[in-house]
Amino acid sequence: MRKMIQRWLAVYTLWREAGLSRVEAFGLSLNGHAPISGGADSEWQTGDAATVQKWGRDAWVELPKLIYWNKFMGKGMNNIIQVKDELEGQAGDKITFSFVRKLQGSGVTGDGDLENSEEAISNYNDSVTINQKRNAVRLKGRMSERRTAFNQRMIAKELLTTWLAETIDADIFAAVDSSPSTAVYGGAATSTATIAVGDYLTTALITKAKTKAKKASPKLWPVKIGSKEYYVLIMHPDQEGDLKTFDAAWVQAQREAQTRGDDNPLFEGSVGIWDGVICHVHEDIAISSTFGAGGNLTGASAQFVARQMGAYAWGEHPRWVEKEFDYGNKVGFAIGAIYGVKKAVFNAVDHALISVRTYRNNY
Repeated sequence: MRKMIQRWLAVYTLWREAGLSRVEAFGLSLNGHAPISGGADSEWQTGDAATVQKWGRDAWVELPKLIYWNKFMGKGMNNIIQVKDELEGQAGDKITFSFVRKLQGSGVTGDGDLENSEEAISNYNDSVTINQKRNAVRLKGRMSERRTAFNQRMIAKELLTTWLAETIDADIFAAVDSSPSTAVYGGAATSTATIAVGDYLTTALITKAKTKAKKASPKLWPVKIGSKEYYVLIMHPDQEGDLKTFDAAWVQAQREAQTRGDDNPLFEGSVGIWDGVICHVHEDIAISSTFGAGGNLTGASAQFVARQMGAYAWGEHPRWVEKEFDYGNKVGFAIGAIYGVKKAVFNAVDHALISVRTYRNNY
């Protein structure tokens, strides 16, 4: 009797593992019908909820690593781009943020009457609006998938994740470069129209931008890393090439520089430090072919940035969706997010940005 019960339980277990309900498995087991070996496999199709959750989680883990600006972003005030998440999971499409200037008055000396001499607080507001960005890939079908050595579904996931990261980066660069209110220019130029051939990005110009940042009203505040303070310059690859080719001071400084040994993200991927300015390079820096008096010179606009240069708002973190078509023969993948980015502008002045505009060789 015990052996019969054990055999029945074994058959019942096989049917349950084959995907049958308890009632179906009980009836077939009771009648002595065992599943044919290899006839039923447990399988998670692309559209299965478990797969969606895993891929969606993986995409979110990978995405921050791919976003170039991620190293400059954080929720605290000691970040170049301050992340706002008040709209995540909440209704609305705009966040208004404020900047309160330091008190500028001289106060009262001695026994002077302080009443009726109070200083007003200067408060400026700006806002960032969020919107949705999405993209998708749909595969042709199961037969088409068999014709390639690579995993088309995995490639689709990687391509879409990279697309969203690059889209976010492009949106940030575009927002930062929009109508800069403050700029310094290469050589003796005072505008893009007066830039001449040879007005390259130099260490002297980097120092000029730093000096202008410290003297600005309001001052551009550097990012604190430990006990030190740093500004950040993001230049175009052509500007980097000019700096390395024509400025001996830069070459010597980087050759003699000691290993920084600091794991702060701001140093990640940097090409060097000059006068307390961490220098980075990125191909999305705005370039032009209309600089100079004749409007025909090549130029670039590097970005000298400081603390709280901009705001980035999440409305909804990246989400991953998979959908089947044609009775499961075709599968589509989509990625999307709701977010917004805004350069901080208070009282019609960029809060923490100086555009560094120079002539560039088109390497």
